[in-house]
Amino acid sequence: MSVRLVIWIASGTLVAAALAACGDEPLAARVGSADQATSQSPAPLPVVAGPQAPAAPKVDENAALAVRVIAALRRDPGVGKLGIDVVSADGAVTLFGTTPTAGDREKAARVAAGVDGVRSVMNNLVIVAGS
Repeated sequence: MSVRLVIWIASGTLVAAALAACGDEPLAARVGSADQATSQSPAPLPVVAGPQAPAAPKVDENAALAVRVIAALRRDPGVGKLGIDVVSADGAVTLFGTTPTAGDREKAARVAAGVDGVRSVMNNLVIVAGS
């Protein structure tokens, strides 16, 4: 290794050490006396709330009732294949769609009325032969 390289590395190391020590206070001034260290209580840490569980989504009772009525209609072999739409509002269920016979129309209304939570049924099903 050349002498120039050794001098250059040594001077760089000295400059880095000098810069690192700039502005440092003596250790005793930073720490203080033992009496000061024990008499001062540390600042309280801020309390940070942890993650909260998300609130359970609200259930739309009207939509849930309509789904239960549709499920009951589909389970019934007589009206299960008919295209019947259901709307619900506060326990009042309205049936929309078509049926091929008056018997199917009445059966759909009876099935809907038998679902828990249904207070009334408005039967707007239209009889269309071949539907």
